[in-house]
Amino acid sequence: MEDKRTLLAFLFIGLIFLLLPYYNEWFGLNPKPRSPSQESVPQESVPQESVPEVAPVAEEQAEPERIRGPEPVEQLRSEDPAPVRSQVVDRAESAEDPSFIPEEIVVQTPLQSFVISTKGGIITSCKLLKYRDMDGSVIELLPPAGSGLGIHLQRANYREDISSAEFIANQLSLQVGPGEERSLSMVAELGGGRRLEKVLTFNGDRYGFDLQLRYEGFDDDTEAILTWQNGIAFTEREPEIDLPEMRAFAYINEERVELKVDDGESDELEDKGLLKWAGIRNKYFLISCVPADREQRSRVVLQGDHQGSQLWPEYSFQLGRRLERSGSWHNTIYLGPLNYDELIGYEAELEQAIDFGWPIVSQISRFLLILFIAAHQYIPNYGWIIVLFAVAIKILVYPLTHKTYESAARMQELQPKITALREKYKNDNQRLSRETMKLYKEEGVNPLSGCLPLLLQMPIFISLYNLFGKTIELRQAPFILWIQDLSLPDELLIGGFGLHVLPLLMAVSMFIQQKMTMKDPKQAVLVYMMPVLMIFIFWSMSSGLVLYWTIFNVLTIGQQLLVNHFKKKAAPSST
Repeated sequence: MEDKRTLLAFLFIGLIFLLLPYYNEWFGLNPKPRSPSQESVPQESVPQESVPEVAPVAEEQAEPERIRGPEPVEQLRSEDPAPVRSQVVDRAESAEDPSFIPEEIVVQTPLQSFVISTKGGIITSCKLLKYRDMDGSVIELLPPAGSGLGIHLQRANYREDISSAEFIANQLSLQVGPGEERSLSMVAELGGGRRLEKVLTFNGDRYGFDLQLRYEGFDDDTEAILTWQNGIAFTEREPEIDLPEMRAFAYINEERVELKVDDGESDELEDKGLLKWAGIRNKYFLISCVPADREQRSRVVLQGDHQGSQLWPEYSFQLGRRLERSGSWHNTIYLGPLNYDELIGYEAELEQAIDFGWPIVSQISRFLLILFIAAHQYIPNYGWIIVLFAVAIKILVYPLTHKTYESAARMQELQPKITALREKYKNDNQRLSRETMKLYKEEGVNPLSGCLPLLLQMPIFISLYNLFGKTIELRQAPFILWIQDLSLPDELLIGGFGLHVLPLLMAVSMFIQQKMTMKDPKQAVLVYMMPVLMIFIFWSMSSGLVLYWTIFNVLTIGQQLLVNHFKKKAAPSST
């Protein structure tokens, strides 16, 4: 009895501790939370009237003073206003050398717009003028902290970062027209007779540019390392669309090497070999460096952190090459879409950046992509191309499905004989199997014939999955009505809820199809379960893939109705 009372007492005390916070909240006994500003700076120590006066001066009026004197620089460092953060960092660092104020070089082509800083000669912005996001804004490939084509000089265990060195450009703006080819030159004097020159050659009809790094005054122990830092930007409607495909990877020794990083982890991969390209990608776009001198065994380093310091996937790649006393290093820089037609124009097999899956599936996917692109020249709607493709596949597999229906009908006719064999050999399973197969052979029935159309379709289905979900050709490609992007699940807003209609239509078509072909009452459960299961499987798939499967099911229903019609028509003549 005492033990029970003691246990009840402990339980009662524990219940009091659990309910105490709610009790305080009900009676208003909890202290009011203080704002972050109140916690960090007491109100008594900072006069309220001084706050609105300092911010405008720091942002608007005191701009010239930041460069001239040390006191405004220290003030800016302490306040660090967010809207001018990048300008403050540049000017604060350049305050040690008043003669060097970084400038921005703007390069415009029919396809892209670049911003290049004379500080390090790095790319700070790359916009793709032909592609837009869901808001209609032009796609920006670089994330907020991204920087491209910085240079490190490695000598023994010492690495010199020259991403802050001044590169003097021969022009601050460059306009490249269609079919034109123009160059931008940036030179950095590094001291000790060392000199680096970046020559960027832009083609008005191609994405990216050719990079030639000319150097002189170096020794044979120096290695130049080209770097691309902080990855690639999100370009789709939601980050979850880009994240599964984001990675740093390279094509080395005729093999694609990928660095896949899990959440919260970082990794690094270093390799030497016959490097054809290295780069970073998201779902539909690619940043890549293609060495022109592929006979050189360049060193490549892939780094990745799925959740960087700014909660942004920080992927990077580095390409290193041993320098001579003087010479040049040629690379092609690709910044553009993962477009198959665009990528096959590079001899470095840059199209391998598109993952089409297993070898057999990959070949089918490439063929279907070429077929769809060719058909799009005559039918400017990929939705109708998918419909016609489903009709064509149905015609191809019609002989097999017709034999399947005939075999299913024969199987139904044999059910009494099969039931008799089960009763006769119910205690001898091996004999039952032999006699059943013998009956099938005598009657000319193949019990596996129903699987043939499905087995034939599986490689096509997987290829279409890769095609619709990984190629940019169907990105933002509309069909009709509410289907406005065949690369994403369809969505129809009903009462504020986004409903995916195509998976529901596909499930209804599957239910009707199975209801028409089901003869055995024992299979009734599958008739109801399979459509529900398929809804969950297809719910988040691209609407182009679900459209194909739905059209194929509707055509199968039509075929079954046609078979039943001819069967009824032939029944009186046979009697």
